Amino acid sequence: MFKSVMVVMLLLVWAGATSLSNAASVSTQNKCDKPVSFKIERKGSTLSTSLSQRASSSHSLDNGDRIKVGNNVIHTVSSSSNGQTVIICNK
Repeated sequence: MFKSVMVVMLLLVWAGATSLSNAASVSTQNKCDKPVSFKIERKGSTLSTSLSQRASSSHSLDNGDRIKVGNNVIHTVSSSSNGQTVIICNK
């Protein structure tokens, strides 16, 4: 009896943790022939980074996080962002 109660409790905790996750896997891609700087704004912090020419990278982001090039927001993460590629330069 004790084992089955523990298994049910663990399953409930696991299910709750997975359903509360707002993380989305978002790729950024630079299609230009020069490096491009961009920012990832998260709740309470900003990451300034760059991509080499013709490069891409993956990020685990939460709903509401933003990707900016200069002062322009080019993507705001939402529940439909998972698996999306955000082009940060296409010239």
